[in-house]
Amino acid sequence: MTKQKKAVLAIFAIFIIFLLIAPRQNILRTDVLNTFAGCSGEHWLGTDNLGRDVYSLLVEGGLRTLFVVFLATAISFFTGTFLGMAAAFRGGLVRNLIQFLADFTLVIPTFIMAMVFSALFGFSPVMAGVLFGIGNMGEYVNQAYDLASALKKQEFIDAETVIGLDNGKIIIFHVLPNIYRQLFVFLGNRAGNVIVQYSGLAFIGLGTDVTNPDWGTLLYQYRAYLTTYPRLVIFPALAVAILIVFFHLIFDDTSGSGEVKTIYD
Repeated sequence: MTKQKKAVLAIFAIFIIFLLIAPRQNILRTDVLNTFAGCSGEHWLGTDNLGRDVYSLLVEGGLRTLFVVFLATAISFFTGTFLGMAAAFRGGLVRNLIQFLADFTLVIPTFIMAMVFSALFGFSPVMAGVLFGIGNMGEYVNQAYDLASALKKQEFIDAETVIGLDNGKIIIFHVLPNIYRQLFVFLGNRAGNVIVQYSGLAFIGLGTDVTNPDWGTLLYQYRAYLTTYPRLVIFPALAVAILIVFFHLIFDDTSGSGEVKTIYD
């Protein structure tokens, strides 16, 4: 990771810590006498149509969104990556079963699956993270399978097999270190998609709770004030865009991706 990306990551970490410790107002508190107030020391981003503090609403929605993104990405990345590498090295029935599972998750649109489950069981951030994680897993499987299959043709992999290393050790210590950069670039892209998916579900009102607002929920609620009070729409839309760009900047690091690390290094 370059110094610039480390700086971006450090700034983002400081910003998240600030959001966690900065004083926030009660998001359930309304003030009908102070609706659509401008930015001030009391209300950093003003108030909405119910007199609620917009800054507090955005922070609550942001923390929920980050939780969904991290949970979904962790499930997709770790499960999909190791299944893809296992399919490349085991072959046969194992490969066919893993590829069938990957294709199955790709055939059923994640957004549709989330809509169905939200209608049946409700849609909490935990369920959203699990559903998006499973729904996006197939793409990681295919990515890891292609990369591992290409690496498997390298001579040093043959040498490691000859000297008696089992597939598990080869995958963990010699395949993953050579493909993780490409997978991280893909992760940054898919993390941005999870943000859009979650915000989209909240925007259309599935499984959302107005007492626990998400950025999509705020966009839906404030869409009527786009021409009169555009800041109410701009702030949550800008938050979504900034978070997507952040993930792209952090994980779009392909430097050194062409270098192959072998057992002899």
